Amino acid sequence: MASLYVHVPFCVVKCGYCDFNSYVVDDEGVHDRFLRAIERELAVSWPRGVRPVSVFFGGGTPSLLSPERFAQLLGIVDARVGLGDCPEVTFEANPESLTREKAEIARDHGVRRASIGVQSFHARHLEFLDRAHDAAGAEAAFAALRAAGFDNLSLDLMFGVPGETLVEWQQDLDRALQLGPDHLSCYNLTFEPGTKLTHAMQRGEVEPNDEEVDRAMFLHTRERLQAAGFEAYEVSNFAGAGGTCRHNDHYWLQGDYVGVGPGAASHMAGVRWTNLKPVDAWADAVLAGLPAAGSAETLRPRQRVAEALWLGVRRAAGVDLAALEARLELPVREWFAPVIAPQVEQGLAEYDGVTLRLSAAGLLLADYVSGALLAAG
Repeated sequence: MASLYVHVPFCVVKCGYCDFNSYVVDDEGVHDRFLRAIERELAVSWPRGVRPVSVFFGGGTPSLLSPERFAQLLGIVDARVGLGDCPEVTFEANPESLTREKAEIARDHGVRRASIGVQSFHARHLEFLDRAHDAAGAEAAFAALRAAGFDNLSLDLMFGVPGETLVEWQQDLDRALQLGPDHLSCYNLTFEPGTKLTHAMQRGEVEPNDEEVDRAMFLHTRERLQAAGFEAYEVSNFAGAGGTCRHNDHYWLQGDYVGVGPGAASHMAGVRWTNLKPVDAWADAVLAGLPAAGSAETLRPRQRVAEALWLGVRRAAGVDLAALEARLELPVREWFAPVIAPQVEQGLAEYDGVTLRLSAAGLLLADYVSGALLAAG
């Protein structure tokens, strides 16, 4: 069973921290060509009538499309998979482009979950992050989705913005909770290679936030959200009344998935491929009836195990190595015991011979632990 990801690469602005495959494109003719190509790619990538584990419309900014084009996109996918019958269907939205009309269009097409890119409620941090909305806009977008009937809403927040204080982050969390979200994703800002933010850091124009302040923000997040009734089911993700994000959890469990759209990735039984990233190049290939993949690889057995551990160890439930051995028919514990042992000795991981999970100390160094597992592949 596989999940389906639909990549909409258009944004109103390219945020300085973002390394996703997204573009500022004002020409709506490009949007129309994108929709024609999505329909063509989906026709050859997904069997009609087969229900995905989940469907995720991501980006970029799916809500950036005009109401008519947004309805067309949802209709194309609905005709292929029957969105109303899928266990979970999510679309990403940014406050500056989300309207009550678009929210109602999504509901009418079977979408039941929305994820809003808020990042912060502080004007100075929104400006630093190149966000195109303000705090009032974020709250209005949330209200529009609720008014349209959405009962499973997630907010994306970001901490560790250069110069941000613990008090400011506490205020962001409190303001988010006042809205009553059903899920929260709280990410530590990272300086990704090739981004405008990283180039600014390399020129000495920006300094990362103090590590001890970021650590305090991380710990406060877990304490505050636990007190509010949220479950930390992954390092950066917290389930409330809406439960976990099934789509992301499917990725973390190394499930199969099909991605359509420019730069979208797919994975099937250890084979992974990624579409051409430029919108025109991707659309040219698809509309000419040619493969859209720009790269592909078959994962080596040890690499496949390493990626499963890298993804799975970030989950609160950890990784069941016995189940992984049974699924892949590989000697997982024999191969990775020498890598796991030092993590346990350093107090960063807990391992009972079957399940590997991060310790309380390991949560603070999740990237280090998961990176060590990945590198062993």
